[in-house]
Amino acid sequence: MPRSATTRIIVAAAAAIGLGVTGVFAGTAFAGDRTSQTAGLTAMPANEPAKGLVYDGLQRRPAGPCGAGLLEVKGTSPTMCTHGPDAPPAGLSVKATVPAMASASAAVQSLAVCEGDGTSGRRVEVLYIHGSTSRYTQYLETFRTLAEGVDTIFNESAKETGGERHVRYVTESVNGACRPVVRNVQIADSALNANDWAPLLNAVKAAGYTRTDRKYLQFVDANVYCGIGGLAGDTRKSDANRSNTGPEYARADNGCWTAGVAAHELGHTLGAVNNNAPNASGFGHCTDEWDVMCYKDDPSVTVRTVCTAQSHDNRLDCNHDDYYNTNPAAGSYLSQYYNVADNLFLIKGGGTTTPPDSNLARSATPSASYTSPWETVSALNDGIDPSSSNDTVNPRWGTWPNSGQQWAELQWSSAQTLKRAQVYLFDDNQGIDVPASWKLQYWTGSAYADVPEASGYPVTANTYLTVTFTQVSTTRLRVLLQSNGTNSVGLLEIKAYAS
Repeated sequence: MPRSATTRIIVAAAAAIGLGVTGVFAGTAFAGDRTSQTAGLTAMPANEPAKGLVYDGLQRRPAGPCGAGLLEVKGTSPTMCTHGPDAPPAGLSVKATVPAMASASAAVQSLAVCEGDGTSGRRVEVLYIHGSTSRYTQYLETFRTLAEGVDTIFNESAKETGGERHVRYVTESVNGACRPVVRNVQIADSALNANDWAPLLNAVKAAGYTRTDRKYLQFVDANVYCGIGGLAGDTRKSDANRSNTGPEYARADNGCWTAGVAAHELGHTLGAVNNNAPNASGFGHCTDEWDVMCYKDDPSVTVRTVCTAQSHDNRLDCNHDDYYNTNPAAGSYLSQYYNVADNLFLIKGGGTTTPPDSNLARSATPSASYTSPWETVSALNDGIDPSSSNDTVNPRWGTWPNSGQQWAELQWSSAQTLKRAQVYLFDDNQGIDVPASWKLQYWTGSAYADVPEASGYPVTANTYLTVTFTQVSTTRLRVLLQSNGTNSVGLLEIKAYAS
């Protein structure tokens, strides 16, 4: 397939991990070098797996919900639209991997702005997705820093039009600093490595990442794609625009773990670039360089260098007339049509700079003795406060039909200092009941032990049950529950605190 003649200068992959990549997708054709914009065309380009251009599982249905300029992911529900797969920028390889960032830099990293409790409302949630082999501990600092680099790209671009915008991440307090939470998500190797996005998406959804108030930024430990992201293609200037809702997913595989790639794919999920924009390519991108979202994505497309400073290839919207402007002029395209700067997943202004809720459970990996097939263990620490013990809207963890002694566990990649925890019991009045008794245990390094001097274990529905205890340092906290007879047990949420 032909490629654009434009060659971008891109820094080496190791140096690019910090605040982004210069020249995000250098000289590559996005969304498959489509050879025609004819509305009736249904043929797909050939795969180029070495470049991450994998079209298995995608289809073009011009008369369908994704329209003539986007592709549809087959085998997912509800219908998901995408701009298609992206080839890697120069200096990166789909079949290689970006090196992990040195953990020594963690002490100086944080988000410039946070908002609220770190979990409520619309949020971008960062996921590390892996199979039977996990590199979560090795790359946790890298993922946090890349997410912070995406935030820098969005805010520095907002400053160009006199505004301020920050990505509203799911956040936690790390050594007193506000940082993005990174979920540790294990799925089947077959879904992870499929030459098709749908199996991975469906596995992630089955793990509970389906909230309508979430955009999920996926760092995937696979070598299938460079990047791919959902794109609604909705041009309405309204809070009801589909780009303001979730769940929506942006994916970067390990050969392209850079802030620039992540910003590009997240940008799609936030609504960039609609095909009626002034400089639209017709395939979800723009044609006026330099710009994070602009590329020669089809042989029929002509790319122009309008913003001559190549440094702007790490910023959004050259001239701020296509998709991102915090102060568009009256009568301009962005004053009348959808503007990513208005997206409800972004913080407008300074937000709050105080660290978010210090609930340490949010960064843990949950597991359990048993989980009913229709429930999910990820409910244990998803940050959703239940409305009651019989919350029928949000995810739950339950053990029906198993009874007797059951447990739910949180595990961290490094030792945590704990002295307080909260649990919310699940009682659906249909076989899952509050337990006869329960208690907290911590991992000593070789075995489980009861937390010392616990304040007590009440058995009460419809409220958080708080337990204080003598401070422990541990990598695991377990809730041990004993059912009352033949009934099963369950939990809606676990929280853990250092104070």
